[in-house]
Amino acid sequence: MKKIMVQFFIILMFLSFSAIPVSSQDQTPQPSERKALEMAIAELDELMVNKTIENCEKAIKGYKLLLEKKPNHYKILYKLANAHTAILDIKTSALIVEKNEFKPMLREMGKTANEYAKRAYQLKPGDKDVIASTLVSYAYYSASFGIVKAIFKGAAGRYKKLARELIAVDDKHLGALGYRMMGKLYHVAPWPVGSSRKALKFFKKAVEADNTVLYSHYYLGELLFDKDKYDLAEKEFKFVVENEPASHEKHLMEAYKKEAGNYLTKIAKKKRDD
Repeated sequence: MKKIMVQFFIILMFLSFSAIPVSSQDQTPQPSERKALEMAIAELDELMVNKTIENCEKAIKGYKLLLEKKPNHYKILYKLANAHTAILDIKTSALIVEKNEFKPMLREMGKTANEYAKRAYQLKPGDKDVIASTLVSYAYYSASFGIVKAIFKGAAGRYKKLARELIAVDDKHLGALGYRMMGKLYHVAPWPVGSSRKALKFFKKAVEADNTVLYSHYYLGELLFDKDKYDLAEKEFKFVVENEPASHEKHLMEAYKKEAGNYLTKIAKKKRDD
């Protein structure tokens, strides 16, 4: 509680600085205001290190306060988008299984996140954090329509464009997010967009780019399992079960570890039966 009070005191300090009138001759932010803004953003970012629904909601409240004074600040915008998508990560386990009951939440919160991210993208289109935020929020919002409807609405084209942009800027960013998102699209989309061969290729690229991300190992294991390559799949699922998640995926990995364990049980049964 004391920590939260300090965080919002810093936000209020920034708001008090930004309320000071600036002469018409000098519209640039004063050093004290910039410093207060940086401190306020950093304090809210610290909340997002441990992504819980409560922390994300507190961060959203704080970022919104800052956005009222700085409506065109791209960092505040994409961080707002990220806080919303983190809540969706937690509530849906990053859509490890798509359920109709998720759609209203995906439509509402996904749309909100997507709008913030789009504004950030318009301001800073080449920034890797902005591209990543836009890609993830767009994926969630598109999922609210269902895979087939989203594809017919042209979601796959924009999705792939953003993922390729991220790969081009930094293919290792956020644990090779660009490759992972391409892999997930090809894995879950129906024919003619879906392709297990392409999905496998992109998840292999993701693991090559960053071997620490459990999400990539899980889907690589799932694809290998579907191809009856049980020894290779077993290796991937064991990696998921036995290793700690990367910092950016800790908040959503519980369901993946559970499902990886279920796959290991299936593989063990198949080996016994053979």
